[in-house]
Amino acid sequence: MADRHFSRIYALTDRQEAMWGAVAAYKYGDDRGWAEILGRILAGFLDEHREDLARFDLITTAAAYVGPPAPRSWDHLRLIVEAAGRAAPGWPFAPGLIVKSVPTRRFLGIGPGDRRTVAEGPLRAALSVPERSRVAGRRVLVFDDVYSEGFSLREMARVLLEAGAAEVAGLVLTRRKGC
Repeated sequence: MADRHFSRIYALTDRQEAMWGAVAAYKYGDDRGWAEILGRILAGFLDEHREDLARFDLITTAAAYVGPPAPRSWDHLRLIVEAAGRAAPGWPFAPGLIVKSVPTRRFLGIGPGDRRTVAEGPLRAALSVPERSRVAGRRVLVFDDVYSEGFSLREMARVLLEAGAAEVAGLVLTRRKGC
């Protein structure tokens, strides 16, 4: 990717299949009990890596569309971040800084070329940062569940940088190709 827009990716675990199982049960199986567990894992990672991660001014969620006709009526990333905030108060959580105005095609089950097309087309068009002053000059860490090729994160970083963010990095539960 010529210009990925984000400075770095932090992955909470390298146990890809185990974490993917938890993410799939939570995100696609509607097992919301995972939000608290994943939130505690996120909080532990942040605390364990405080020396490196404390430099970020804001920790936000990747944009998720939850209006009609979204496959989920709840923001799975927001619930995790809210749980992490309860487990590790003091971190600069700011979920929802990036807004997705319409649903876009899911990445699950489609190849990298199609994911890139969705990211650079409909996803890019659907993203915005309504409160640009909140991110202007700030270092922002974007939390997402899974990192595959980085197409979604690139678009989140692009819109944050256009809104004036000084730096954008990604924080994901795990890396997993082809999900």
